Amino acid sequence: MHRSKQLAAGMLALLFTMICSGKDKGASLREVHDEKYKPGQVWTYKTRVNEQESTLTILRVEETPEKKRIVHIRVDRIQLTNRTGGPAPNTFEHMPFAKDALDQSVIKVVRTGAVPDFHSGYSEWRAAWDAGKAGYYTISVAMALDFGQKIFAQGVGCSN
Repeated sequence: MHRSKQLAAGMLALLFTMICSGKDKGASLREVHDEKYKPGQVWTYKTRVNEQESTLTILRVEETPEKKRIVHIRVDRIQLTNRTGGPAPNTFEHMPFAKDALDQSVIKVVRTGAVPDFHSGYSEWRAAWDAGKAGYYTISVAMALDFGQKIFAQGVGCSN
């Protein structure tokens, strides 16, 4: 894995503790079938400026004992900036979102295909979840990417 992708994955883990739902962290999860979100669906969404070609892919849908749905997604064709001139990720391979937050972000399904491999990122998240140290995003996808950019910039030693 490229160093920038490793940094991005680590920074997103830190980001979970700052802007994610926390009251059901560590609760048992079960995979469920959702009427709207199905693994392999590729959606357009309300993107950040200059990322109109970005899409998100549904990876998995889970539910907490309190019936809260967590939709795991992959986001492709993003444009993070590495202000040191080095490489920057163009994909977040795993991001868990509250279904309600994702509902506010998605526009339409553009295709359905195979689910990309996400087990590495999911396994790390799930271990942290089970330990009560991870959550899920309750903000829009675009906002989560904005925060991801800030965390990425700090992780590579930039001031903003």
